[in-house]
Amino acid sequence: MTLYAHTDSEHSADHSRWQTLADHLNNVADLAECFASAFDMSSYGRVLGLLHDAGKASDLFQARLAGSSKRVDHATAGACEAVKRYGPAGQLLAYSLVGHHGGLPNGILRTDGSRDEGRTPLEDRLYADIEPYDEFFDLVESGELTLPAAEGLANIAWPVVPSRRFPSKNLEADAYFSVYVLDRMLYSCLTDADYLDTERFMSPDVYSAREGRRFASIAELDERLDAFLAGKRSADTPVNAARQDVLADCVAASQLDQGIFTLTVPTGGGKTLSSLAFALKHARKHNLDRVIVAIPFASITSQTAQVLRDILGAENVLEHHSNVDLGKLDDEEALGYKLASQNWDAPVVVTTNVQLFESLFASKPGKSRKIHRIAKSVVVLDEAQTLPDPLLLPTLAMLEELTLAYRTTVVLCTATQPVLDDLWPFGSEPAEIVKHREKFEEAFGGRAEYDVMGGVEADSLIENLCQHDQVLCIVGTKGGARLVYDRLVERLAAEDEIDSAKAAFEEGVFHLSAFMTPAHRSDMIERVRMRLQNGERCLVVSTQLIEAGVDVDFPVVYRELAGMDSIVQAAGRCNREGKRAVGVVHVFELFQDGELKKTSKWLENMKHFSRELIHQNGGRIDETLISKFFDRRYCSEELDAMEIFKKLSARSIKGKKLINIPFEQCACDYKIIDDATVAVLVPFGNGGRQALRDLVQAEYPASLASRMQQYSVSVPVWLMEEYEKAGVVDRSFDPLVFMKEHQVPCYYREDVGLIKPGEEEPQFLSF
Repeated sequence: MTLYAHTDSEHSADHSRWQTLADHLNNVADLAECFASAFDMSSYGRVLGLLHDAGKASDLFQARLAGSSKRVDHATAGACEAVKRYGPAGQLLAYSLVGHHGGLPNGILRTDGSRDEGRTPLEDRLYADIEPYDEFFDLVESGELTLPAAEGLANIAWPVVPSRRFPSKNLEADAYFSVYVLDRMLYSCLTDADYLDTERFMSPDVYSAREGRRFASIAELDERLDAFLAGKRSADTPVNAARQDVLADCVAASQLDQGIFTLTVPTGGGKTLSSLAFALKHARKHNLDRVIVAIPFASITSQTAQVLRDILGAENVLEHHSNVDLGKLDDEEALGYKLASQNWDAPVVVTTNVQLFESLFASKPGKSRKIHRIAKSVVVLDEAQTLPDPLLLPTLAMLEELTLAYRTTVVLCTATQPVLDDLWPFGSEPAEIVKHREKFEEAFGGRAEYDVMGGVEADSLIENLCQHDQVLCIVGTKGGARLVYDRLVERLAAEDEIDSAKAAFEEGVFHLSAFMTPAHRSDMIERVRMRLQNGERCLVVSTQLIEAGVDVDFPVVYRELAGMDSIVQAAGRCNREGKRAVGVVHVFELFQDGELKKTSKWLENMKHFSRELIHQNGGRIDETLISKFFDRRYCSEELDAMEIFKKLSARSIKGKKLINIPFEQCACDYKIIDDATVAVLVPFGNGGRQALRDLVQAEYPASLASRMQQYSVSVPVWLMEEYEKAGVVDRSFDPLVFMKEHQVPCYYREDVGLIKPGEEEPQFLSF
């Protein structure tokens, strides 16, 4: 009897048009073997491909293909076979085999905090009753499938992955983390291979479009960047001379061995192009496949991606994050984006920290599918100081493991380099790329001076802001920024400085916060840039979203007290290009009705550290305080708050009967963005209204989730409850939520974005 893996829906009665099980298993094995060869584990990839659908050889599954509606577990059979044939190595493979559709499970216990109470653990799956799959062995005996011998997979000397090279500080007790990452990588190889072969059979037109894409080589991209840099004309200023020194250091360092690097460059020092030059030349020297640039904020991600597209060609740069607007792409471009974003099959990827790191710890196949592409790559982490404190230890361990076992080079880029010297779990010692820092410190150091104001009442702060034609004021919270903005607008309106309080942006008074949709915020930032360039009035009150990576240049900046890294980053928006004699950064603490305005516990801690350091420094701020700040910050904060790294230690994993790896638990625990928010689509502007129409008309609304993010706001759960009580939102397309279109004029303002119930009033919006 011929065994099948997939049917042809258009020719369901013609079995000659169905895909045989042997063909599918061999095809997936070929692909997974190829993918896993990037980290010397090709035989493991091959076994995964051959075993993953062994359960489809059961009579019940074949009946399902013929029309039976009875569900069949076709994944557990391959896992059982792996354990029987390959022992401890087979246990490692078993996780990927049982989870290749539903997700990687835990080894023994169900997941705490999972909304669906977690997947069935591997141990329970291995001992469960499953449908007989005897005919699978007929394929093996007939030679249609060739499984590697057991001794061919006995090349893991537990707990050390064979390709892993340890630095001088080898903590064997923590080396089980490498087993966790290895299985994550093998799982990625299997799921990508399975998706691709299934797509090839089920959707040949889509697969042809995927195969038809053509990318430039790393060498060609390097040459394009060189040509661009050679043709770039810059004024002969100390700042531009310093940027050239940074570029030269990056080019020189690109010829060094792979590992972890730091690139510490003051804001405006040209690190975007210099780090790209390092990455492309380093990839070219070491025969690597791609460059991945990860950035903490989506607004900066889009800005960086556009710069890289202009230089390297749009077809070679994948911008992958939730705020990409597919509506701006034609059908062919949109399809190309969707295909490349599924598995990062592009030479340059620009993404967010959330997308990168949550994928590296994810348990679901959709998020995991792409991570094998990180092997043999250069990963550039921009604004490295934003790595989340509660997840810092597992994050650093993951970065180390990528460099130690997967031919990955990591570059930590920032103007405020975090002090991580004693925190790397496996003892890495990153190399600084930039030499002779005194050269550019002299060029950049005189751009702005700090003025420590101490505590000020909101009205006094407003008085100061009104003295300037162009000024940026950064406030630590959304509520604080809104308070200052409202007071500023009231003052200007009372003095007839602006005609319309609700359209103050038309006259150069702006508010920026995460209560505005990304599309709306981007539009406002572009308006700000144009007014700055034209020398027009530009008064901006913003949350910290503007202080890292957003290319704006103000003569004066006011910054509410925060962590020292944030203060220095804010200073990077002041006299950025060095065209003025000197800019001024005023650091203040906001008082309201005589009392210091309180913020979150974490932010209050950061303020406390900065306040103490400034006091000890004689009331002055300078960049020598950055390293002292990070020392205090990391000593006081819990850096493995969810105990992810602890859960992946030898004590937790090394079980008596089963290698107990808590994949699903770690995925649940590793969340950069707080789940206590709900993304609400706001049909504001042409793009937002079109997004709502597309949602209403979509056959599968959930498939539009990524596109919806460009027009969505993350709303705290408590505020979401208020909107629901007021009848403002609609949940009929669960899990997607949208603001009812007739409510937008009441609850979303063009000047400040989202407003709370109780603040609403009918407004005219210039859509």
